[in-house]
Amino acid sequence: MKEQLGMSSLDQMNQAAAKVPAGSEGLVFLPYMSGERTPIWDAEAKGVFYGIDFTKKKGHFVRALMEGVAYALRHNLEVAGNAGAEVQVLKAMGGSANSLLWTQIKADITGKKIEVPSSDTATTWGACMLAGVGVGLFPSYKEVIGRTIATRRIHEPGTADQEAYEKGYQTYRALYENLKDLMHQR
Repeated sequence: MKEQLGMSSLDQMNQAAAKVPAGSEGLVFLPYMSGERTPIWDAEAKGVFYGIDFTKKKGHFVRALMEGVAYALRHNLEVAGNAGAEVQVLKAMGGSANSLLWTQIKADITGKKIEVPSSDTATTWGACMLAGVGVGLFPSYKEVIGRTIATRRIHEPGTADQEAYEKGYQTYRALYENLKDLMHQR
């Protein structure tokens, strides 16, 4: 596909999703493709697209998928906050962090600043940092992080799409509650 269109599949999806307004014009995705762990702890939860009609195109589905994952992140952050673990800044890395659009959607939906580090190899870096502190190469985790991690970009939450995202989030939360009994029928 990349050879034919001259861009990666991630770039193609970003391009399609960027054409769709925030809230995906009412299309909402529950990203429970393998059940759901935190915060609902339901192995029988299922993925759902809600709001499908003839006006929805590929970009709607891609954007709804991005928003659905961001709604799940917001749900987790709310539960953590209610338990006393308030998060001020998120760090994003890996595949989805390479999407400027998706990372911005996450910032907007969660209301949290998101920092994207310059390295995309967080797992390897983390293991090296743990080992470095463990063998005494670095005196503390704070020092090794300060010496090795640089921020590539920052996404600040915006307010322009807040109403659309709030409506989508309320639908997202209601969908599981209204469908969970059906999800358990096999």
